[in-house]
Amino acid sequence: MLRASLLCLFLCSLSVLQSVAAEPLQVPQPPAWGSINAGDGAVGRATFHVERWPTDDRLILPAGFPQIVRATLQVGDRPEELIVELNTDATEVAVLLPKAARSAAAVVAVETGESSRQFDDGRIVFTADDARIVGDTAKLEQHPGNSRIGFWSNAADHVEWSSNPTRWGMYDVSLTYSTASPTGSAVEVELGSEKVTGRLMSTGSWYRYAVLPLGRMYVEATKGQTLTVRCTDMVGGAFMNLKAVTLSPACEGQSPAQADDGIVSLHGRDACVLGTSLRYEPAEEKQTLGFWTRPTDAATWSFTVKQAGEFDVEVLQGCGPGQGGSVMTLDFDAARASPPLEFAVEATGGFQDFRARIVGRVGPLAAGQHTLRIVPKHIAKQAACDIRQVRLLPVTPGP
Repeated sequence: MLRASLLCLFLCSLSVLQSVAAEPLQVPQPPAWGSINAGDGAVGRATFHVERWPTDDRLILPAGFPQIVRATLQVGDRPEELIVELNTDATEVAVLLPKAARSAAAVVAVETGESSRQFDDGRIVFTADDARIVGDTAKLEQHPGNSRIGFWSNAADHVEWSSNPTRWGMYDVSLTYSTASPTGSAVEVELGSEKVTGRLMSTGSWYRYAVLPLGRMYVEATKGQTLTVRCTDMVGGAFMNLKAVTLSPACEGQSPAQADDGIVSLHGRDACVLGTSLRYEPAEEKQTLGFWTRPTDAATWSFTVKQAGEFDVEVLQGCGPGQGGSVMTLDFDAARASPPLEFAVEATGGFQDFRARIVGRVGPLAAGQHTLRIVPKHIAKQAACDIRQVRLLPVTPGP
């Protein structure tokens, strides 16, 4: 039957999200170097298409573009982190391109964050604007497009935020920062019982911002926690300018690989959850992706195929009485491998009453890395379904 707390959680999550809803990104004038796909303000992402390479390797942004907390050059499967440089009053903002990429058209993905919030894709950004500063020297400095905690010259100072994520789960933690001090200062980020640490690389200027990945942490609680950033070892006369801390949804377990019998098993515990309500429920009797109450929430897997071929797609799905009828979309390799599959959710007697169903066929899939994304196309009632596992079953060729 439907969890007693599901509807309450759904309504509470909805009210939180409504309070931080974002407007679509606005681009008043196309830049001289190409075009900007402003994307969706609800996920805080945009894409820059470089059609005319700037001679100084600097993508000057249109005035009024939202604050950038990360920029990456999209090169194959391994994006390259880029520096964002501002002048002293942030009236000019530029993304710095690597000279080695000059010969080709480039695509740059950016993440934005004007104020602290959780985006629809699950990314949580804590920005300098609403940090609580504890100490004698660190203070908030603000220009449009460049808010940061600066003047951080006392290693005993720290900054903190109240943390109220809408779901538990695994996250990658990163800092957006600048420092003209020498490389080597040590930073610690703490949330609940979890800590991640790292050492700052000099960015060469207080106006050149980079992203430092710090590691992965599991967020166990959704209310009443404090996220804290501390200096544990200062090199030079000042620590850093801190623009933002970002928690990005991460793989809950391991990246699956095809077994010797040819089957690829994609368990919910190995998914990356992109959303604000959906989460992996690790309890022994559940072990499932549950709380699928929002149509924008998605589960993704990155997996390895060792032997190329076609596969029947089997979904282990559960759904409460009277809750069937939702439609789920399964998209392999962003529709490059074959068209997306769809299936209508069947009520099974309970959200943890799982039944295996073949919902279609995919392929051929070449040997190598692939992705699967599952997202609701339509949610008929309060929740779409629970999915414990997806299996790709190799199709045996006929005689």
